[in-house]
Amino acid sequence: MAKSQLLQIIRRLNAMKHDQRGRRQRRTFEQFGVPVCEVTYVSDTDEFVFVRFRPQERFRFDDIDLVAIEVFNCLYDLEHTF
Repeated sequence: MAKSQLLQIIRRLNAMKHDQRGRRQRRTFEQFGVPVCEVTYVSDTDEFVFVRFRPQERFRFDDIDLVAIEVFNCLYDLEHTF
């Protein structure tokens, strides 16, 4: 059975949330070496800022599951475009 891509995304997001080195943690998510979206965790507000690169969209989430689903959808869309 293949490893869950959604579980890997949630682990990365959790690592951002628990990292104490700064107030903002930023990660870029790529598919085939192509950046598809970026997530910034803002510890002051306990929110995730999600930015999709194509089309340009920006959302704020206070739920880690919702931002993980958005990241998964971005990666899935690019993977199944080719």
